[in-house]
Amino acid sequence: MRIKMNAVAAATAMVLGAFSTTASADLLITEYIEGGGFNKAIELYNSGDAAQSLNGYKLVRYKDGATTTTEMVAFTDQEIPAKGILVVRHTDAVLNLDASVTEMIGGLQQNGTDAVALLNGDTVVDIVGAVPTPKDWGKDVTLRRSDTASSMVAKDTFDENDWTSQPKDTVDGFGCIGDNACTFVEEPGVLLITEYVEGGSYNKAIEVSNVGGSTLNLDDSEYKLAIYFNGATEITDSTVVNLTGSLDVGKSLVFHHSSAAEAFKVGTAHTVAKFSGDDALVLTKDGAVIDSIGKVGEQLVWTDGDFSTKDKTLRRKAAVKVGDTNTADVYPGTSKEQWLILPKDTADGLGCAGEDACPSEPEPDPNPCTNCEILAPVADPTTFNAEIYYSDVLSGEFNNAEELKNALSTIIAKGHKQLSYKQVWSALTYADQDPADDKKVIEIYTGESISKYDNQTSGSGAGKWNREHVWAKSHGFPSDSQWGYTDAHHLRPSDPGINTARSNNDFGACSDTGEEVLFNGVGTGNYLDKTTDCWEPRDEVKGDVARMIMYMDTRYQGTDTATTNMPDLIAVDRLTTTAEDSEPLIGTLCTLYAWNKLDAVDTYEQNRNNQVYKYQGNRNPFIDRPELVQEVYGAVCGDDPNPSLVVEGDIVTPESVTEGTAYTIDASAITAGEGVALTYKWEQVVAEEKTVVGDQAVLSLTAPQIKADETLNFMLTLSDGTLTTTKAVSLVVTNVPLTLSVEFAGNTKLTEGDKASITATVADAPEGTSYSWKQVSGSTAEYTATGLTLDVTSPSVSIDQVLVFELTATVGEESFSQSVSIEVKNTEEAGWTKPDGAGSLGGLMTLLLPLMWWRRRQG
Repeated sequence: MRIKMNAVAAATAMVLGAFSTTASADLLITEYIEGGGFNKAIELYNSGDAAQSLNGYKLVRYKDGATTTTEMVAFTDQEIPAKGILVVRHTDAVLNLDASVTEMIGGLQQNGTDAVALLNGDTVVDIVGAVPTPKDWGKDVTLRRSDTASSMVAKDTFDENDWTSQPKDTVDGFGCIGDNACTFVEEPGVLLITEYVEGGSYNKAIEVSNVGGSTLNLDDSEYKLAIYFNGATEITDSTVVNLTGSLDVGKSLVFHHSSAAEAFKVGTAHTVAKFSGDDALVLTKDGAVIDSIGKVGEQLVWTDGDFSTKDKTLRRKAAVKVGDTNTADVYPGTSKEQWLILPKDTADGLGCAGEDACPSEPEPDPNPCTNCEILAPVADPTTFNAEIYYSDVLSGEFNNAEELKNALSTIIAKGHKQLSYKQVWSALTYADQDPADDKKVIEIYTGESISKYDNQTSGSGAGKWNREHVWAKSHGFPSDSQWGYTDAHHLRPSDPGINTARSNNDFGACSDTGEEVLFNGVGTGNYLDKTTDCWEPRDEVKGDVARMIMYMDTRYQGTDTATTNMPDLIAVDRLTTTAEDSEPLIGTLCTLYAWNKLDAVDTYEQNRNNQVYKYQGNRNPFIDRPELVQEVYGAVCGDDPNPSLVVEGDIVTPESVTEGTAYTIDASAITAGEGVALTYKWEQVVAEEKTVVGDQAVLSLTAPQIKADETLNFMLTLSDGTLTTTKAVSLVVTNVPLTLSVEFAGNTKLTEGDKASITATVADAPEGTSYSWKQVSGSTAEYTATGLTLDVTSPSVSIDQVLVFELTATVGEESFSQSVSIEVKNTEEAGWTKPDGAGSLGGLMTLLLPLMWWRRRQG
């Protein structure tokens, strides 16, 4: 569409029209982009017939309608050739520009309200936008200058009729002039014989190379290289090689004699290289000759001056793009001019096209990346045993997911070595190495493979990679002294521009509401919703991201803060707010949980876990044991690994029961929804033992006999046939002390030496009651006891006394005791008479004897 001129733009033209216009009128601005993120660029065009130096020129902006300028780019020694183009862009712009565009420099920062002008000194040469600027006149658009004669003139005032508007982030017009996208004509690939070595003994080799302008797919046609031995006019299968595969520009295929010296053994051994200086070689495409050496049907050494097909190395000149296609004409003829003639046994050009020797291989950089250090391993992944490493979890029992998570946190904290932020560079080159190229790493959000040595140590991030904190460092650990800041389990290589676009946004499902993030003008599969601060990564790494966030949420529980300087990181099931940017929170947990299922653990991620373990010493359990994701996070995300039956209603239980009495526990009021039939399993729980005691809704039992009050514990398991749930029930049983009514019969008044039987009668004795007797006081008597009968022989006593015996009745673990007393009377010895009361002694004895008797009774 066309952008209409407005009154403000017209006024601006009057303001800027006062500037001098003595600068070159051949330079003008032909394209302007104000796209997403850092996608800002300006295209300059030299419409003249001579090269134009940019010394003294600069690009400026009139910020937000200001009439004073802010310098953006000052040119020094740049030059634009006649009819040439130069693109100036923000250093972190993600633009896919054709290689024919001269160069990309600068750091543009214009927005949709800024006019941009090209100045020579203080003179306005050309301008896009108006001063003062109408708001958002050029926001989220690409503007192209029309290639009409009236438009292709540098102007110091903005004429909107010179421009057409394209959608945001349109870059396919950079590098050419006009309203339409560029169409670059690609030079085709060209296959030629580029080196011929006929040296001493078996030192023979032949090289073919792609000297064209684009990759050559040899499988699209039938390419063959054949040798015609000794003047032959026909070839056999053994004297021809079929060329297959893909050959990039400047790349070569080499065939050598199998017995050649090591210097000549480049490429593949083949009979096509068994020439002797008098054999013709022919390169064909679909049967047509495209290049040759020698003359088919003629056997001789072809010479002309210094040129010779024997004892020489022939190297094709770089300017040659068309081969010798006539195999029957005089050889070498004029074709000798196509070759550089080098001494015998020269082999230093084999394997690379061009006139020079192949560049020597540089000494490999021993360091893993630019300004990086070699890390010493702290663990050996080849001997890692998951059963041992996670044994405390695999053999443990946990009441809930939080207990399991805490146990995992303890395991993965052991052996964890804190890396420095510089050491993280090295760790990522090991962990994120491209499986197809050990000199590159894979960027997480673009999936691009990039040289390990292109890490962004300073300056522009264009064409570089940096360290992406998947759990954004601002969410809880902004200092590199905190362990999470340098924890390689969640740090990944990333394109700086994409990294900046992700910023510290939470992860969530926002592909429907956000915009796809571009890399070099192409969609990446990552989406950003700026309204909700939501980032959705590409499908290929969704699971990787989920497991990294879960690792961080588990590793840092706030239990070892004194060591790690880390708070308790929490993955929440929502997008966090701007006010929470510095809080140790990140979302969205259950979206991440779904991504974990969508993108399962692969060999790349397993290898990454091994490499981080090798240099950091700990592991991500959710990569080693993927089932732990559900065990830890399933319940909160509606995927409980052990789902239970949902029921309503209560169990009716008596407050307490007395031992020996019958009671019921009633669960008939519990329901699991209309029409759902339940089954019941009642178990009595004693310590760790469970005994099934019923299978009906109502449990009927009799309380046991006990010695003291006791609590009975029961577990009810309810099932609908698929799911189950359990309910615990406790019941207090009250103890009643054992009391019996006991009466004794028999002679309880004996003279020493007499025998007697005492029989006890126990009223209402419980079944199974047992009885025992024992003497508890008095002189020891001889006695026997059988059940309730006691047979006693009274002992000899020097004074009357009482013997006490105790009957004990035992029922289970309870007992009841009752005592009976037997009086034993002393018998006076023969010849003993009662003392006379006369005399002092007699009187004293009269007084003492009753006292002695009483004391003996007491004894």
